[in-house]
Amino acid sequence: MAGAIYSYLADRNEVQNGPLDNPCTISSPAAWAPTAPLASILTTPVSDRAVCLTKGDVDYATGAPIDPVILTLTWQYPIFLTAASLLDTNLRQDAFYRMEAFGDAGMTELVATSVVDGVDANVVPPLTDPAEIAAGAPNQMRGDLDPRDFALLPTNLHVVVPQVPVVAIRWTLWGGAFRPDGADDTGYRIGFAWAGDGLIFSRHVGKSGEGVKDNDEVITGAGGSAWAEEGIAKRTVTIGREVTGRALRDDLFKMALRTGKRRPLLYLPSVGDPADPAVRGDPAANFLYGGLYRRSTDHSQPYVSARYTSTSVELEEFKE
Repeated sequence: MAGAIYSYLADRNEVQNGPLDNPCTISSPAAWAPTAPLASILTTPVSDRAVCLTKGDVDYATGAPIDPVILTLTWQYPIFLTAASLLDTNLRQDAFYRMEAFGDAGMTELVATSVVDGVDANVVPPLTDPAEIAAGAPNQMRGDLDPRDFALLPTNLHVVVPQVPVVAIRWTLWGGAFRPDGADDTGYRIGFAWAGDGLIFSRHVGKSGEGVKDNDEVITGAGGSAWAEEGIAKRTVTIGREVTGRALRDDLFKMALRTGKRRPLLYLPSVGDPADPAVRGDPAANFLYGGLYRRSTDHSQPYVSARYTSTSVELEEFKE
């Protein structure tokens, strides 16, 4: 990606506003399971997913939606929006989504959208270098994840936009869905909704990176025997920044205080250059490494000099 590498981090989710603090109202014309209602996506944990009883079909000649599933989130007063997400969904990687944000409750004043150059986004953008795909591979034409690897990762939808005041957000979903065993599902499952403002900052200076902690425990016995007790794998991200402006360092520190180690954070590793809209982020990186995390270690922000400061944050994937 050309230009600087910018990441996005947010801890204030306007979808979770309390009843006296500009609460979010969600609606959908589709039918949702009585035991897993649409309102489930307004709160954590993400494991209690909302279950839609239908899914939208696709006109495969054009990619256009046929009877899509629509979700609408509204607020009484405007919120500041820079990122909107649907987390832990069961959409297939070749399914489609559209996010539209409006400045009015009547949804006539479109102020932000996920549509780029008139084209709707697939759930999973191309992720694989074409040179690495063998001829005849199941992902040869689209170039996305091998279907056998797709289920290893949480399926999240992320849209990052320049900051705008928003009163309503409309999500439109269509295309295939899957069950935990990989079979086709008859409807959509959504774990959590996110909408709000956050911080955009430069990274990959210092010790930034992503990884996986498998948490397996190897036990050895007499005679050289050994076996492994399977642990729950945790995706992790480390954000190191050798030189950070004081204002941004202070914002990160306040964010660490607000979230503690209990509340979730939204983290996206590549959102382009906020000063130059022509330098776009990498949606593939945001799908592969982005998502819902929580702090896993203490936040540090030592002073380096009167002009520059240093900060470090370690995050662990949030799964409840």
